[in-house]
Amino acid sequence: MQSFLGSLNYYGRFIEDMAIYASVLYELRGVDFAAIRDQAGRERADPTVTSVEDQQDSQITTDPKWVEAEAAFSELKRKIATTPILRHFDTEKRPVVIVYASEWAVSASQVQDHDGINLPVMFTSRTLKQNELNYGIAEREVLALLRMLDLGYSMLVGRPIQVLARHSTLAWLFRAARLQGRLGQLAALLSPWTLEITKCTRGEDEILGFLAAAITPRSVVDQALTVIAPRKEPRPSVDTPVPTVKQDEALLEASFDGSARAKRGGGAFSAVIWRLPEWTVVKAASGWKADMTVNEAEYSGILLCFDLLEDQDRTRLVICGDSNLVIRQMKGEIDCKAPALTLLSQKALRQLGTWPVHDLLHVKRAWNASADSLASAALQREAGVIVQEQNWDDLVMLNRLPEILTATTEETTLRVSAMATRSRRKVPNQEVLQEEAVRQLRVDRIRQGQDEEKWIANLNNYLRGRVADLDREEARACSNLADDFEMDEQDLLYYCPPPHENRTRRGTDCCA
Repeated sequence: MQSFLGSLNYYGRFIEDMAIYASVLYELRGVDFAAIRDQAGRERADPTVTSVEDQQDSQITTDPKWVEAEAAFSELKRKIATTPILRHFDTEKRPVVIVYASEWAVSASQVQDHDGINLPVMFTSRTLKQNELNYGIAEREVLALLRMLDLGYSMLVGRPIQVLARHSTLAWLFRAARLQGRLGQLAALLSPWTLEITKCTRGEDEILGFLAAAITPRSVVDQALTVIAPRKEPRPSVDTPVPTVKQDEALLEASFDGSARAKRGGGAFSAVIWRLPEWTVVKAASGWKADMTVNEAEYSGILLCFDLLEDQDRTRLVICGDSNLVIRQMKGEIDCKAPALTLLSQKALRQLGTWPVHDLLHVKRAWNASADSLASAALQREAGVIVQEQNWDDLVMLNRLPEILTATTEETTLRVSAMATRSRRKVPNQEVLQEEAVRQLRVDRIRQGQDEEKWIANLNNYLRGRVADLDREEARACSNLADDFEMDEQDLLYYCPPPHENRTRRGTDCCA
């Protein structure tokens, strides 16, 4: 079988729909052939002996997998014996591309008119990937067209091309005023080409006239491919409901985040533990490790959550993070194939198994601002910290998770009262904090960020007159920047460049 598939690769460009038929044979594994060899060996040893094992082995050859493989093998042998003679591309003739799309495969043929007969120039085909099985028919035809334009780029570039399609939606793709999502991306890929889309309902011969005998009509291909159609299914879309909490339910919520930068040579991660229904901070910490990717940092963040939860009671736990990959792998919706992440994933799943009642929720980065701020700060300083209680107000102010984890009540009617009550859960919000307190929190956070950045700290010392703390190169760099920065009474650095008119006048004076 390997030698046969190798010969197919050599003759692939001469065989129409080769990749589609060969895909059935590529799905066979060595284990499948081992069962056939064992059955043949027992029959040669004693043809008269029949046992239960032989009856089971006789069912192997009637398996749909082998029926499809035999049909594909026979069709490919026939195609090899009758390989068409491809014509060289004629620059004086207009190229015609015939696209075909089925539920699990796409193919395209490039033909040119020679004395009233359209002869083949090039063939291409492939099966659809698992995520492409959910594409519409127009998107599948675009995939077939893009593959032909890619493989035959040197022949087709800069030329008007006639495209024969079985559906009018491909032509609509070029006439639509507004396209969103995947259709917009596909239309952008086709925009550099000059294409004339023609719909052919009954067959390509109604447009082209006579087709060469080597080109199989698409209606015949539909019937042939039903025999060897693989057992492919579209990737299921999982609609996970957002976890809700009762109004007075006591539980724990864990937020995690991770970040990595190649220029810093490492990654940072963070975790924040909240207690509901008060939404108070229980613990918060961050960490930093060298040689870490973004996904490894995200997994390190969720492992840090379990470390902070080690001494807590095993109540209900809700874990929120902005990494869709980590959340879906923890739920089991997608497999973890990266070797570096497999160990981290297994360790996190073992820790998650110690919590009988738990929920996992993927949130946007804006709702995960508390953990994101800790990870960003740890990445800047290249070191992790344990957040002290006096700094928890910053996390409370940034927290927007109460907007997602809404409280559910058993009452069906809404009570409206003229006076404010305490029936609704109190959620810390930036709007209810005093304006002066919010301003002071922002000032402290800006000051901390400026102190952590080396060049800003050096410029602060230069403007304060602490030149002795700087070396020669640092003092020279600060002198070039000092004219464009000012400090206020709270020791915050502001960028205040001179107006454009002053700069122009200054340059004129210097030149004079």
